[in-house]
Amino acid sequence: MSDYSLHVSEKYFNRLEGVLNSKLFGGNIPFEAKNCDENYAVRCAEYFERISMDNETFSDLIDAGMDYVLDLLDERSDEFDLGEEFDEFSPEDFLRITEPVVIVFERHELLTNEDSPVAFSMKMHLRAVPDETFELAMQENKVIYAGEYRGVSPWNDKLLKKKWNYVGKN
Repeated sequence: MSDYSLHVSEKYFNRLEGVLNSKLFGGNIPFEAKNCDENYAVRCAEYFERISMDNETFSDLIDAGMDYVLDLLDERSDEFDLGEEFDEFSPEDFLRITEPVVIVFERHELLTNEDSPVAFSMKMHLRAVPDETFELAMQENKVIYAGEYRGVSPWNDKLLKKKWNYVGKN
């Protein structure tokens, strides 16, 4: 990783904590790595540091997140002010008005650290309304979840069948 800190969590059992630098989101983002070793955590963090909108899976995840945020704004925009109106917006707009709170990397429980693909869930918020959180989750090559914050596992494929999941709603 380019510039990071990584240490054993003092708050949670069997977790590592650190900070990664995301060019896409324009700054440092705290992360946690669950049930894995340091090598898997570093592999995940390096993957995320390199991620861009050119990554088709991540682009699909952002599209699903945009659908969720548009619905949220449609239903509740009178409760808060983002400083601008949106009927539609681009992925760049989405990245500008949202911010990751924390990324949780999680190894598949049946695979080794070396064999488990990169997988993460991101707790996000609207920059103008920090207490309005939502979540995005993906495996290395598969979008899993976009919607209300629930603390999901990126390995829970059953989420794809839930009507409140914005993945695949286009």
